[in-house]
Parts: sequence; C-alpha cells; structure tokens
Amino acid sequence: MDPTAADARPLTFGLVIPTYNRPRFVLDAVRSALAQTRPFDRIVVVCDGPQPETEALLADLDIEVFVPQRGGVSAARNAGIAALDTDWVCFLDDDDLFVPEYLAKFEQGLAEYPLIQAANACYWVMGDAITEGADFVAHDYDAAMKSLPDAAPRRRFDYMFIYGESFDRLLERMRGSMSGSAVRRDLLIEAGAFPVGLRCAEDWTMYVNVARLTEWGTHPDPLVVFRDHDAGSSTTHGGARNGIDTLKAVASFWSPTDLPTPPHRPLSAYREDYRYILRWTLDLCRAERDRDSYREALRIARTILPRPWDRLLARVPHRVWEHWRSRKNRLASTAASIDAPGGGPRDGDTGRRG
Repeated sequence: MDPTAADARPLTFGLVIPTYNRPRFVLDAVRSALAQTRPFDRIVVVCDGPQPETEALLADLDIEVFVPQRGGVSAARNAGIAALDTDWVCFLDDDDLFVPEYLAKFEQGLAEYPLIQAANACYWVMGDAITEGADFVAHDYDAAMKSLPDAAPRRRFDYMFIYGESFDRLLERMRGSMSGSAVRRDLLIEAGAFPVGLRCAEDWTMYVNVARLTEWGTHPDPLVVFRDHDAGSSTTHGGARNGIDTLKAVASFWSPTDLPTPPHRPLSAYREDYRYILRWTLDLCRAERDRDSYREALRIARTILPRPWDRLLARVPHRVWEHWRSRKNRLASTAASIDAPGGGPRDGDTGRRG
C-alpha cells in the first residue's frame, strides 16, 4: 500500500501487548491504552501461555485476549500481529505505560509526515525512587499520571533520531524501544515480523529488518513511560544465553537475505560495537561458568569480528577493559595538558616545595 496515496478512510491502529505472569503490570499497561484521547481501533493482549490470574483481571475490559501455547515474546507478538487487521501495529510491553496523548500525537505526526512507515517515541522512566535512571517516582499507573505534569526529562534522545540513515545506524546498536514503536502492518509482515526463538535482541532484529524497507521516524515528545522495577528485564537478567542470542541477531544482519540492503559502512566500521557485545556475553559466560556458551560465543563472533585481534580484545573482562580505558584517557589528558602552550612547569617551578 502506498502510504502517500490519498485514502478516503482514516488510518486504523491496533495495539499488541505481550505478557507473561505479570498481572498487576499488564493491567496498568492496558489501562493506559484504554485511556488514550484518540482510542485504539483494537487492543490485543497476548498471554504467552495460560495465565489464569492475568486472564481473570482482563476479562471484563474492552480488549481482546489471546492465549496461545507458550512460545516466547516473539511468538506472542507475532500472534498479536496476525490477529489484527489494522493499517498500523503499535507495541507496548506489559510493564510500560502510554501517556494519554500517545496515539493522538502519533496520528498527527503521520499527517504531517506521510512518508513515515515506522516510528518510535521518546520516553519517561518512573521508579520507586529518584535515581540516575528515573525521571520521577511512581509505583503504578495512577501515580504516574499524577506525577507526569511536574516531571522534567533527565536524558538526551539524540541516539534515536536516525531518519535518513536508519539501517546503517541500527547496525551499530538498538536505537529505539519496543514500547511506543509502531509499524505499518503490511510492511512489518514483509520484514518478517519477529524472529521466533530469540529471547533477546528480537526487537533489534525487527528494527533492522524494517529499516531495510523504510526509514525509522521518532516523535520528539516523551509519549511512553518505562517502569524501572526490581524484576528488571529479560535482557539484563537473562544470562549467557541472552548474549548468545544477541550475537546470533547481529550475525543475521550480515547474512544473505531476500530483503533489500540499504547503503551502509563496511563490517569493520562496527567492530567496536560488536566487541562490546562479545565482551558482555563472555563476561556472562564466566559468571555462570558456562564453557560451552563461551566457546559458542567466540564461534559466532567470527562472522561479525573476523579479525582475531578483535576477538582477543573482547576476551578482556569488562571491568579490566574499563579500568584500562580510564587510565589511558587520564594519561592522554595529562600529556595534552603538558604539550599545550603554557602547559608545562613555569620557569623556576620544578614541582618541589620550599
């Protein structure tokens, strides 16, 4: 479908919320979706396997609940996409929230920029206390809505604005989020939707494959609220297998595909980013004493880090690497200060006292 063609009917928007055993969180997520000033045309919650408590909490709400067999978050999102017939598919994770104007502002943005076929939005972070990562304190949907009017953003979102070079920039790292992202349904299906079997980096894979077909736009307003909670995310708490999945995802970016391949830099240009991923994975393997995963990680890495030196550097533990980098930067700063005009010892000043 040509997104620039005149269409007599208004665009339709569906929402997919996958969930797994977080009834209190997903109820808040659904409430935020139902509170939109521009309502969603359809809201689909996909329970990743039977979840009696969650199903009971959502039973009387004006949404659709699907309960397929457990297959992971990718399979759950794909089931939601298949259930929809809307022009656009929006996504919200079960522990996040929409601000009430999310969809209204998103639709307005599409009217102003009709070439956009995929987009995400900036975000807030709420936590149990004000920390380096949290913008305001809130524990649930009601508290978040009360706190938002007085909240002040505490982060920069430059990294998310990649329109015009989306594919190249996404090859480096993920530059968006699932919650708040939206893609034309026909294009999302053409891109392959989500890779079933990956527990981590499935969102990054979707972003990259969509970027093969279109550019990613970003709404500058924070329209999503991320929840910083003790349960954390599967990405940070999933262990060595998440690292392996991330390496597999990156390797897939460079594998042959029937999808278009937009202009991008050579593989060597991304090696610092890929060394970071490999180092993170190897650190997880060490922590779990998982030798098989350690060897598998190095094997997969040969595809994305063909130079043995890069793989050798990645084997340096992160804490050692960061200590070395910090020391190197301090020495470079000192050398620059000495070399600068007037930077050395003053006449008659040998550095000794008295």
